[in-house]
Amino acid sequence: MRYIPEVVWHSKVFWISVVVMSLAIFLYCNYASGKMSISKRLGPLGGKTEGPKVLYSSEGRSGHVHYQSSETSFTLYYEFGGGNCVAIISIPDPATWEKETKLPLARREEVLNFIGQQVVKDQTTSGTGYFRIEGDWLNIYV
Repeated sequence: MRYIPEVVWHSKVFWISVVVMSLAIFLYCNYASGKMSISKRLGPLGGKTEGPKVLYSSEGRSGHVHYQSSETSFTLYYEFGGGNCVAIISIPDPATWEKETKLPLARREEVLNFIGQQVVKDQTTSGTGYFRIEGDWLNIYV
């Protein structure tokens, strides 16, 4: 029992329409459910590239903070702190910054502020903590 006339059934236009409609439904459902965004699917064509990221790996009471951007990636060692200092992150001093991070020294403060803000946001309750750069340490407080 077919409801589609034989002429339509063998038409290229019909099948192209079915494919286009199926693709449109698939894209709409994924976009509406939040599984994908247009800028992520378009990548560089969309005009937006993903910004820097901070990732974490834990080894008990210590671990590493991983900074990744389109320019470079590097790893910083951390340990849990005490009192209201919840973590201390070892950062390269100005003399070794360029060698260890592959970034110009002029960007040091900007990158460390980004890392500090992201760690506070990700690792403190409701992002209510704060950070301080103290010597060769980026300290996270609550």
